[in-house]
Amino acid sequence: MRLASREQIREIDLLTQKVYEVSSEILMESAGCSAAREIDQAFYPELKRGKIAIVCGPGNNGGDGLVLARHLHSLGHRDLDIFYLAPEEKRSELFKKQLRRAELHGIRWIDLEKSPEKLEQVRSSKFIVDALFGVGLDREIQGPFLKVIDALNSCKVPIVSLDSPSGLDCNRGVVLGGAVHASMTITFGLAKPGFFVSDGPRHVGRLRVMPIGFPFEVLRGVATTHYGFNERLARRYLPKRADTSNKSHHGHLLVIAGQPGMWGAGVLCAQAAQRVGTGYVTFASFSDPKEILPETPELLTATVEDPDLWKKKFSAIAIGPGIGVHQKSATLIERLKKEGFSRVVLDADAITTCAQFGLLPLPKTWIVTPHSGELSRILKVSAHEIELDRFHYALKGSEVMGCNLLLKGYRSILTVERRCMIILAGNSALAKAGTGDVLTGMIGGFLAQRLPQIQATATAAYIHGRMADEWVRIGHDKRALTPSDLRDHLPVLMGRLASGALI
Repeated sequence: MRLASREQIREIDLLTQKVYEVSSEILMESAGCSAAREIDQAFYPELKRGKIAIVCGPGNNGGDGLVLARHLHSLGHRDLDIFYLAPEEKRSELFKKQLRRAELHGIRWIDLEKSPEKLEQVRSSKFIVDALFGVGLDREIQGPFLKVIDALNSCKVPIVSLDSPSGLDCNRGVVLGGAVHASMTITFGLAKPGFFVSDGPRHVGRLRVMPIGFPFEVLRGVATTHYGFNERLARRYLPKRADTSNKSHHGHLLVIAGQPGMWGAGVLCAQAAQRVGTGYVTFASFSDPKEILPETPELLTATVEDPDLWKKKFSAIAIGPGIGVHQKSATLIERLKKEGFSRVVLDADAITTCAQFGLLPLPKTWIVTPHSGELSRILKVSAHEIELDRFHYALKGSEVMGCNLLLKGYRSILTVERRCMIILAGNSALAKAGTGDVLTGMIGGFLAQRLPQIQATATAAYIHGRMADEWVRIGHDKRALTPSDLRDHLPVLMGRLASGALI
């Protein structure tokens, strides 16, 4: 699933016009017509309940709205008014042309700059289309435009935004002063990265991506830097398991985690690795974990200082949950670097140890999985600042740490060289201590089964997030999910994923 930033969608638009001689006016007509058909099919009962308000801004997004108004009018929705806030000097040429055409069709229009009091008529509408600002918006909304957005959000009726909810930064997913809370967003060509992170999902509502005539070669040729990882990809990369295989075919993971008082983190990590199919899992710590054997008889255990441990051939290593931040942890990480272990995932205390003991950069084949708080210690910026631009700081964190990075949160972002992959699953049910330990074990388990590093991390993160989504879907409260629930739900969800039963 390829995503396009505002700069990339401008490039797509420009190439379509210059190379393929498809004018901006043709693209606008296609966008408005496609959106009108989608709205007519998705909201027909609502459209018949009363007045429809098309709220337009002065640019080409407003022009899209004017075209849509004509096509809805032609489809028989005659109780329709256009409201526009468009100072004369800011109106695009296409906006002016489309306004004249709407007038010729006999559609009523109201200039909110000249008659601001008529904004109250929008509040009495039964259906609203938001065409104030599109994906090109990159500045704070103020003054009368902010007042219009507030008025739209006060209405308890369906709102459909064209291309992007007005006021949402489509690159970062943050609100620029104020943003429309849409019931549905109809975007054109490709989805935008900001729809999936930070404030984006709260404002986008249901998302529809409509083709409007951008040539396939242009959509594929522009160097997009953001991608979505979805169920189809997770199913593709889920490790296959032949009936004739045995435990030696499915890898040996070394989990270095836990300590007295923190054994739970290591147990969750190790057991999650078993759940995703790892043939052998050895649970090691600086203290002897044999005291927990009665609760986890299926785990192999060892101490890190035991020289016999390092004579074994491990196909991957997961390190960090609950091991503590101290010199012994730093020495161990340095040892793993020097001895050339290539399939390693670091989380929790291991990440903080790297920051405090100056162990960066790490080998480029390693995976680190910080949340914004942990990444803030690496980058020396606040977690709040990171959340305002998750893509930028994920890439910067990857550069500083020297390896691929999974920035956990809503939504998790996996860096792949200079690109970002958004994990399209997960919710705030995962905001609880221990859920990250489960994820680390899942990633380590897939690494041990020889899945490539990127596929292993993305597949584990998707399944991890999807378990939280399924938890909510079947009626459970987000606050009630525990890390053990994730571990125990893994067999069912992986079975449904493998069989194609998820939807």
